[in-house]
Amino acid sequence: MTFNQQGTTPDVAVVGSSAAGLFAAYLLASRGQAVGVYEQAEELNPRARTLIVTHRVRELLGSLGESAVVNQIRRFELFADGRVVTISLDQPDLILERAKLIGVLAAHAQRAGAQLHLGRRFLGIEAERGGLALRLGRNNGNGRGAEEVHVRTVIGADGATSKVAQAGGWPPRATVPLLQTSVMLPSDLPPDTARIWFVPEHTPYFYWLIPESSERGVLGVIGANGQPVRRHLEQFLEQRRLEPLGYQAAVTPLYSGWEPVRRRLGEGDVYLVGDAAGHVKVTTLGGVVSGFRGALGVAEAILHGGESRELKALRRELSLHLLVRKALHCFQREDYIQVFDFLNGTARRVLSLYSRDEAGQILWRLGLKQPRLLLLALRSILTSRPFSLTLSGRKAGPAVLSDKRD
Repeated sequence: MTFNQQGTTPDVAVVGSSAAGLFAAYLLASRGQAVGVYEQAEELNPRARTLIVTHRVRELLGSLGESAVVNQIRRFELFADGRVVTISLDQPDLILERAKLIGVLAAHAQRAGAQLHLGRRFLGIEAERGGLALRLGRNNGNGRGAEEVHVRTVIGADGATSKVAQAGGWPPRATVPLLQTSVMLPSDLPPDTARIWFVPEHTPYFYWLIPESSERGVLGVIGANGQPVRRHLEQFLEQRRLEPLGYQAAVTPLYSGWEPVRRRLGEGDVYLVGDAAGHVKVTTLGGVVSGFRGALGVAEAILHGGESRELKALRRELSLHLLVRKALHCFQREDYIQVFDFLNGTARRVLSLYSRDEAGQILWRLGLKQPRLLLLALRSILTSRPFSLTLSGRKAGPAVLSDKRD
């Protein structure tokens, strides 16, 4: 894919070619804003990673991301201490290939008028008369050089350990490692069914096996509390007689409370989107849909000024996920057994109708249909040790990514 890297000085500079950053660039460019995307890599060649998202992504992207869809999931099998609960989905989850998604979004952003500049390393931001000076490092034929881009607005889309966020004065976020590996699907697993295992002695989150085709899938886990992620995953693979075919690793931010996504710097504005903003559902650590919602909200704020309805709605959604995580983070095996016992036909129907990107609807309707589930969660919050995602997470960087093995 060839990208035009020439163009006029932008009104908005997006630092980082993440999915959320490229979506923000597309939205702004399609509304007439001059947008430049500045990416450190010399080539747009993101690491492949299999992602699972809810149908809500289609409402946000329309047809933009369809070519990145590699499979659909219509059923979840949940496991805990030998028990199984099956949840069928009224609208399927989508399996996306991250590298394809980023390539598609980059192409659409360019067609809308955004300029993509590769080999630009973020160095800093300085306030100046009328806006901001974005300082970038770059390689050239004579070694390393530097350049300045003068803009009104900078959007940080540079991931969980965002340097833009640091330069803008946002507090650092705790992160956790995510590790998954490609495997051949077990013979008893249909390609439209995902499996989730709750093993609280290994992780307060879960293991997953997500089919990406009729033959292959990804099995992974989220680490926390300093647990040996790689060792646990390898033990889990061995127990299920699955052979790892290639690892995929990532560092994911932990949402612990809303931070404003805009900061004023002199006469200019700095915004954050995606992982840089911590827009991740802390129940599942899924950040694709919430990242796109944050990008939509930032685009609304830039185009129209003031507060964004989408950002207000996203804040409520992420706060509900944080409340649920406060309960789940302390669950033990016996708690999951009780949850499974409470998931009668009516409760399972609620989970079939509403996706994990509709936490408010799920909590409200489960409270009406199966109030014992909410009482169990409340008991967990009130009787367990003080909850702190910051303490249970850790700052993770390149050492975690060294778990990736092809």
